[in-house]
Parts: sequence; C-alpha cells; structure tokens
Amino acid sequence: MLQPMGGRFEPCSRRGSFVARFTGDRITSLAPVSSSSSNPYSSPDSAMPSSVPSDYSTDHGVTPPPYTPPPQMMASTPTVPSNTDYMGDYGFEISMASSQTLSKTATWTYSDLVKKLYVRMGVTCPIKFKTHTRPPPGSIIRAMPVFKRPEHVKEVVKRCPNHASTKENNEGHPAPAHLLRCENVQAQYAEDHTTGRQSVVVPYENPQVGTEYITCLYAFMCFSSCVGGLNRRPIQVIFQMEKDGLVLGRRVLDVRICACPGRDRKSDEKRCHPPPKQMKRGFSKTAGFQMMSVGTKKRKGDDDVYTLTVRGRENYEILLKIKESLELMSYIPQNTVNQYRAQQHRQLVAVPDNIGKKPKKENKK
Repeated sequence: MLQPMGGRFEPCSRRGSFVARFTGDRITSLAPVSSSSSNPYSSPDSAMPSSVPSDYSTDHGVTPPPYTPPPQMMASTPTVPSNTDYMGDYGFEISMASSQTLSKTATWTYSDLVKKLYVRMGVTCPIKFKTHTRPPPGSIIRAMPVFKRPEHVKEVVKRCPNHASTKENNEGHPAPAHLLRCENVQAQYAEDHTTGRQSVVVPYENPQVGTEYITCLYAFMCFSSCVGGLNRRPIQVIFQMEKDGLVLGRRVLDVRICACPGRDRKSDEKRCHPPPKQMKRGFSKTAGFQMMSVGTKKRKGDDDVYTLTVRGRENYEILLKIKESLELMSYIPQNTVNQYRAQQHRQLVAVPDNIGKKPKKENKK
C-alpha cells in the first residue's frame, strides 16, 4: 500500500499493532493502529489512525498561516517607478527659486520652455516644495533619480567609479556612491534591498511664518557625460511625499548636469523650438502658390548721419556744394520744384537743332 508522506509516496506494511513506514531499507516512523481496525483485511482508510492526522488534513481545526514573502522580496520601490505627476489630495507642488541668468558663470538655471534644470556638478540647487493643505505629521520627501528613456529605466542611477572613489567631496560622507545629495542635517540616504535604487529622504517641515514653500538644497555629484555612470543618458528626479510607505504626491523634474548650464540651455531651447523661417523678400506663400507681392521699397530714416572721406581740396569743395544743394532742396516747396523742372524742360525743347553742330564750310567760287 502507498501512503502520502511529505509530498512523496512511500511503502507501508502492518506488523501487529504498529504501522511501519519505510524509506528504502530504513524505518522512518512507527504509528499505533486503532483497536477498531483489528481485521487485517479492513480497508486502508479504516486502518489509518485517527489520532495522527495527515499532513494535508484540516480536520484538526488549525488553519495554515498565509504565505508571507521573505523580507528580501518585499521591495519598498517598484522595479519601474512611475514618472507621472500626481498632485494628490494635499496639492503637492515643486518649483525652482529665482532662476539665474544665461551667462557662462551661472551655476544652475531652469528653462520654462524645455522644463529642465541645468546644473553644475557639486553645486547646491534650491528646490521649493508646497502643499495646498497641511500633510499629516511625519510625512517625508523622497528624491530618487531615474533614467528617462524606456531602454534604461530599469537600471539604477549611480555615480561613476571615478568620482565615487576619490576623496574629494566624499570624505566623511555617509553615502559616497549616491548621485543625489541633500544639504539637510536630517537627510537619510536609502538604498532599496531588492531593486538597488538609491534615494535621499528628508522630513517634511511646515513653511515658516510668511512663506508658502519650504526649500531644500540638492546637489548632483556626477556629470551627465561621465563614463561608467550616467554615460550621456538623460535622467529625471522623482520627488515623492510619503507617509508610512503611502505616496501622497509626486512631481518629476528633468535634470542635466553639465559644466556650462547657460550654454546647454540655449542650445536645447533652439533645438526644441527653432525660430521661424524668414520668407524671401518680395514673395509670399498662399495656399501652396508663390505670388509676387509688389510694393515700394522701404526707405531708411532721413535722420541718419554718414561720413564720406574725400581726397583733394578741389574734390571736397565740389562735393560740399552738392551736399549744400541737396540740403537746400529740402526747404523748397514741392510745387516750386515742379515749376522749375517744367521751365527747364521748355527751354530744352525751344533750343534750335543747329546748336552744338559745326557750321558747314561755304565753297569758294
């Protein structure tokens, strides 16, 4: 006869008042047989002892505990974090402080046109947080960098080995391998035990009197072009307001870490929003046809002053007279100018044809 034992079937035989279970050549266990089953030809079911329940029996009244995964399988952050803005019930918002100029000396700048932050490596950048209603006490703000493109989003954003191993900016810091840091004495650096994603957590503090925002200073400790780290892959920073693992709000910010934020911002704005093409002068496109637009040429202002260099005194006096004549012409009424031109025309018409011709020689007889 075969009896289920620990998920396997093992041979079983009866000897007297005991049931012996064998595994190979060895006896694994002995179980007493009930007195009611003294008939050796009774059914196998009646021979099973009632006091020793089966491993799969639930008659004993004890419900097996529900399955609980081990701690290493319970990730606090998903494999692919959400990068969708979520205001939540408390109206969670972020904003940048007054953006710096586009000069080469700017350490960080934010483009409202591209919706991206441009910042130098290792420079603190102020980011403001605001809620419409006060969140529950004990809320935190978690900042976690992720890759933006779908083909890279599963990878963990970390510093390059070169910057993570140097003593500069790393000596005495609790998390030298973290890309994102926060200048807050209560900041805690977390690394998920399953996904390996790194984040920095700060407690949410109520705004000070007369203000609506709280300001946190963040620093990025690698360039976007670092080999072995970001490797020219665009990143985003996900800011989440949480309470006991529950997400109360989420905001996403595109970031580029570079040596010249003002220059990179200008190039990205030109690439994303190129200036409109200028039409050629004299032509205008209408419904797919090219039409010539006839018009007068716009004249420059008469108040402009120009300088002409002349060599020689005589040439200078000639051009000076021409200049004075042109300036005097502007003071003469237009009807007087027209009368003068008509008079000159009549005089030219009245001139005989023989004027200017050489007289013919008379033949001497």
